Amino acid sequence: MTKDELAAVVAEKIGVSRTVTRSVLATLLDTITEQLCNGETIYLRGFGCFETKEGSRRRARDPQGDGIIEIPPRIRPVFRPYNDLKDAVQENLGKRVTVEFLCLSAKHAVTVSVVGKFNNWNEGSNPMQRLPDGSWVGEIQVLSGQTMKYQYWIDGKLEIDPAFPSDNKGNTVRQI
Repeated sequence: MTKDELAAVVAEKIGVSRTVTRSVLATLLDTITEQLCNGETIYLRGFGCFETKEGSRRRARDPQGDGIIEIPPRIRPVFRPYNDLKDAVQENLGKRVTVEFLCLSAKHAVTVSVVGKFNNWNEGSNPMQRLPDGSWVGEIQVLSGQTMKYQYWIDGKLEIDPAFPSDNKGNTVRQI
């Protein structure tokens, strides 16, 4: 996305002209640049931090000869994203996998569902289906590479999954 495309999206979202938005965006970027050049750090709560860091002296192969050249240390601008931004990007772009659940300990239950942080512990959002043998099966889509903490909601009572270890709070812990 270019600056002009970004300005167009922002202009449409807030209902002002592209010219005004381009001007505000240019002023914002100029101000960030000026402040970094003055040695300041810019903190944008919930988003990230713009700051400068000094790189170290290093040696590299001379592209115009056979020797080694010394590259002096340089001061570089860096952006450090905060967890809110990292989490938002991961949530929207991260690879999702299907996780299957099998509850064998509720053969006489009327309703069984899987609850956890992935559904805000809402007992109605992931109901499981009863199989002919009385066991319950269900599946949900979650982000790959996370540790999942969950419990079964069996007829109004939380129970751990005995097939996986549980933490000290009584939640089943499963690496996805």
